[in-house]
Amino acid sequence: MSSLPIVEQAGAVMYRRDDNGEIQILTVRSKTDPSIRIFPKGHIDKGEDEVTAAARECLEEAGMSGTVVGYGADREFTYKKKTYHVKYYVMSYISKENEGEPGREPKWSSISQTRELLPYQDLKDVLDNSIKLM
Repeated sequence: MSSLPIVEQAGAVMYRRDDNGEIQILTVRSKTDPSIRIFPKGHIDKGEDEVTAAARECLEEAGMSGTVVGYGADREFTYKKKTYHVKYYVMSYISKENEGEPGREPKWSSISQTRELLPYQDLKDVLDNSIKLM
């Protein structure tokens, strides 16, 4: 039995606090299905570690820079005959550097709003695990 190719990726669960001290979470539109919102994520470049890749993906897709505060959770899924293994890192927001990737429409939401926006239970689990580090 042949197994599917594995694609290693890294992602970021970025957070900030609003004026009332409430946590807000960053999501972007999915490139493959713009009707859904996800955390910024993507491939790991050659010679790049997962933490650096997570920060780079957040900057590229959402235009946001931040500091990695810890490891959030893993997510694994199959798409187009490949298995994707994503390691998510929790990031504390520093600043908006640019507009991000066209069509990604970065959005800040409360934890409960973010949970409603996320389309998959495993992404909600990533959020729940990541909150512990915020």
